[in-house]
Parts: sequence; structure tokens; C-alpha cells
Amino acid sequence: MIVCLCKVVTDRAIERAVEAGARSVDDVARACGAGTGCGSCRPVVAEVVARACARQCDDCPRQAAAPFDEVAA
Repeated sequence: MIVCLCKVVTDRAIERAVEAGARSVDDVARACGAGTGCGSCRPVVAEVVARACARQCDDCPRQAAAPFDEVAA
């Protein structure tokens, strides 16, 4: 799905950035441009980063983060 409309960045592109080492919204912004336009997607970018990062390690503290539905509420 497209997460950043300004730069047309998908969740998969963000996940690839995390796989390549991005660990924050600012890292993703530098890697693929997501969140560098109007900035309204940055909370969703953060959630995608948290999910992708948590999948990479079993003991990642991001796994305890609230699901997206709770963050968006």
C-alpha cells in the first residue's frame, strides 16, 4: 500500500529500507524519501518501521509497541 502520497512510497519500500538498516522515520526519509513532503504520513511510516524492525529480531523492544489501530485512535 502507498504510505507516502507525496513521494509515492509504499510500505514494502519502507520495509526494504529497514532491512537495509533504517531504524527510524528519519532513516527511512533519507533512504527512500517517505515523510519528507508534507509529513502527514510520518506516524504511519513509524508504525511500518516498528513492525518491520520487530520482525527482524525476537527480542526487539518494538514488539511491545501498540498495534497501529491503537496508535491511530
